[in-house]
Amino acid sequence: MKVEWLISGSAPVWVEQNYQDGGYVYDTHARNIIKDLHDVQVLYLSRGKSRSRLRRIAQLAGYILKAGNTSFKGEVVVRDMYSTAFAPFDRDRKHLVIFHHLDTSGFDNRIFNGYFTRKFYKKIALADTVIVVSEYWKNLLQEAGCSNVVVIYNSFDLAMFDFSREELVSFRQRHGLMDDKPLVYLGNARPGKGYLESYHALRDLDVTFVATGKGGTDLPIHQLYLPYRDYLRLLKASTLVLTMSQFNEGWCRTAHEAMLCGTPVVGSGKGGMRELLDKGGQLICDDFEKLGPLVADLLNDRQKLADMAVSGREYAGQFTLDYFRKSWVDLFSSLETSVPDTRRGPGNAGTGGDRRHGR
Repeated sequence: MKVEWLISGSAPVWVEQNYQDGGYVYDTHARNIIKDLHDVQVLYLSRGKSRSRLRRIAQLAGYILKAGNTSFKGEVVVRDMYSTAFAPFDRDRKHLVIFHHLDTSGFDNRIFNGYFTRKFYKKIALADTVIVVSEYWKNLLQEAGCSNVVVIYNSFDLAMFDFSREELVSFRQRHGLMDDKPLVYLGNARPGKGYLESYHALRDLDVTFVATGKGGTDLPIHQLYLPYRDYLRLLKASTLVLTMSQFNEGWCRTAHEAMLCGTPVVGSGKGGMRELLDKGGQLICDDFEKLGPLVADLLNDRQKLADMAVSGREYAGQFTLDYFRKSWVDLFSSLETSVPDTRRGPGNAGTGGDRRHGR
């Protein structure tokens, strides 16, 4: 089958290695699996990311116009959240949407955010299949009128989570983390992730704090910008990982990775993260005022930490690369027997406009 894969990004042009964070990792992994089986063509739509507010508005207008004029030639179209809202749906092919979580941060405008959200929920109901990463979003989208929602969980190469004692000692030496205090990872140092609020809730504890990311901070903590392997070493070396996001996560890859490292997690449980933490035997704290006492008690309870390490690793470890590949191969195998013939002639091809319910 010919598969057209829509990607919306802020860069002027698409370079695959630029998209290695969060949901982009998931999408790239899925696309590479499908590339082994079908003819996959990427259709890139740039949203732009100018520092000028007026320029950003113009870029968004250009994105909406370009997305709305997109035409398709393949049997299957795979689309992201933004192209779901603005690119056409037609009757002559199958449309799949990969949806991690509702993210309107790319628009930076409250009025437009509301417009986008309403349009997205209206359009996503037209999809033949919606792939989500947690039961939270499956339930929410079904309530919004989506009848064919499939959960395919984030998955990892478990061999990446084997660490030698020597490499962990070397990591701690290189980054000045050799004291005997508990090492608490506050998360990614960017808005919405809760690292700043977590620090203020825990600053009286006698621990070593670490955050990651490019953004600068005046906090008396270690802030590191790390390649992926060192990031995993940090999670493994940590005594406790915090994932106190203040938005509804699709899942939470950081929590999942920490659990695979055998490191206990305390998180806000926002969005799909609650399913991961609940089923994986981790702790949920939805109030920063309660975070300090909870973490203090936990750090003094070695048995609880050990139990969380075991239960987290056992639950997170079921989402292997074999599971992920089989899930995507099975999904596309089911499409092969149901895709429409896009070569029936000019009277049946083209974009065909948006589909309606009950077609």
